[in-house]
Amino acid sequence: MKQGTIELILFGLIFLSLQFWWIMMTIKNGRTGEVDKWGQKTSSKKLNELEKAKQDLEKLFRS
Repeated sequence: MKQGTIELILFGLIFLSLQFWWIMMTIKNGRTGEVDKWGQKTSSKKLNELEKAKQDLEKLFRS
């Protein structure tokens, strides 16, 4: 075997395993719904509270 063959094979296996993991996580996150930038699932209750706060602030600025 030539020099560096084992390292290249190891690098290739690590790369393929990370690709497989990334694809699986992408599919999983697509099924579970919305996630924020830290990977946490967002709750609809929290979104409703934000929407209500936004509407309240818009009312204040209009008057």
